[in-house]
Amino acid sequence: MNVLRRLALAMLLSLTAVGCATQSTSEYDGALTFALENDTLTGSDNSYTNGVGVTWVSSDLDSYDDDAFVRNWGEFWSFLPFVSDEGYQTYAAWSVAQEMHTPDDLSLMDPPAGDQPYAGVLTVDSLLYARSERWTHAWGLKLGTVGPSSQADDTQKWFHDLIGDQDPEGWDTQLADEPVINVGFTSAYLWKQGSAGGTAEWRLVPVGNASLGTYFTGAGLGLYAEVGWNLVDALGGTALREGLNAASTVGVGPIEGWSVSFFGGIAGHAIAHYLPLDGTVFKYSRSVDTQSFIRNFSAGVAVRRYGFTLSLSATFSTDAFEAQHESAEFGTLSMSWYF
Repeated sequence: MNVLRRLALAMLLSLTAVGCATQSTSEYDGALTFALENDTLTGSDNSYTNGVGVTWVSSDLDSYDDDAFVRNWGEFWSFLPFVSDEGYQTYAAWSVAQEMHTPDDLSLMDPPAGDQPYAGVLTVDSLLYARSERWTHAWGLKLGTVGPSSQADDTQKWFHDLIGDQDPEGWDTQLADEPVINVGFTSAYLWKQGSAGGTAEWRLVPVGNASLGTYFTGAGLGLYAEVGWNLVDALGGTALREGLNAASTVGVGPIEGWSVSFFGGIAGHAIAHYLPLDGTVFKYSRSVDTQSFIRNFSAGVAVRRYGFTLSLSATFSTDAFEAQHESAEFGTLSMSWYF
């Protein structure tokens, strides 16, 4: 089954859920997003092979009572640039995510030393978004573990049994248990926007990010583009790995009727350390040397109706290490509900 057929099937099933959404556009307390990233949507089964995450994003923190935990949490971090500044609205978010990374040949109990190591990662992300009329800034703290404690090996084996696929044999060689701690900052700017006739609109948004820690140390710069009908004031896609978890729900509540957008982005990342490839920091582990600069491209579609949002996209990256047989590619399916 080729890429287009896989994406079309996933979209058809998900659009059925969108069509059934009937939530009103009243006030809301937050949004819950479920995101699944898997390379079976693009026909591969190696490198970054699966990610699953659940994210809750608050409403504007000023809308909560003075003694509410989420409001006090934002005030605690108000020393960060842009958070609670004049002209900005602040939103809090928490995300739990599991990632799995595998080599090219899953049948080998001892994969070649030059291939992508088996790696499982389980993290909790705490994020604060500060939004103005044209800017979106996100501060993130990632805490978790890499190694057997992530339970990624059990997850992949269960999923492969479910779909009748080959059982991965090399998880005994995965990266050892080690804590993960990372801080990051992402910034997006609404650079250009305009009308494409009727209710159709377009916009261009440069995005930059920088991270430091045991998971990822590096910086990236990219350009995000979107065109569609009845666009909402938020980025269209949701990505677990690009620093804007559930950004499609930040500052946007339930809407009247339908909104449809097609989006795409190009980005480049300068990398000093990337845990799934470069290995653990404090313990000896398998590893390969990550390329110092990686480019990626993504494209997808987002559909909104009342209190439900669906996004489906595909991401393609250049080779991340010298002996890589196939470039990483995966699909992302995310669904959000306001309540």
